[in-house]
Amino acid sequence: MRKLQYLAIASIASVFTFTSCSSDDSTDTEKPVVDLVAPAEGAKLEVGKDIHFDMVVSDNDGLASYNVDIHNNFDGHNHSGGDNHTHALAVKEVAADGKPFAFNKTWDLGGVKNDKIHHHEIIIDANAKPGNYHFVVKVLDKSGNQTMEFRNIQIVAAGEGDGGHDHDHDHDDHDHAH
Repeated sequence: MRKLQYLAIASIASVFTFTSCSSDDSTDTEKPVVDLVAPAEGAKLEVGKDIHFDMVVSDNDGLASYNVDIHNNFDGHNHSGGDNHTHALAVKEVAADGKPFAFNKTWDLGGVKNDKIHHHEIIIDANAKPGNYHFVVKVLDKSGNQTMEFRNIQIVAAGEGDGGHDHDHDHDDHDHAH
């Protein structure tokens, strides 16, 4: 009789053990969706001016952060892999003076599922070396999934830029908080 009770208890315990150890099908593997509106591909951005940054992001589970990395492409390197395309451009001669511009900053998104981000916080140094640059945006969701968007941009001398976007400069209807 004791043996029968022991087997019954062991059977019930094993059912709970195997049930609790089953694989978790709720793991989020969906990457964030990113629509990088500005700067546009091939934008000509002026030294000493701000960059018009505009994007719409969303995620099924929640957004953690986004990062903007701007670095020179004087060597013609590219960012390949995944569903991203090659960003190599012909390297043009650059002025002997000036320092290559570099920027890298991460902003918190606090777990929201959707956000429209618009700001002019990134200022190109007045002494930045003109030439080809990469503008890289990385968006991370709460589960660690990441989406990257790349733009080839040019930093140009004062008066030679196009602002990086194609619309008027009436930004009163945008949220500048991000």
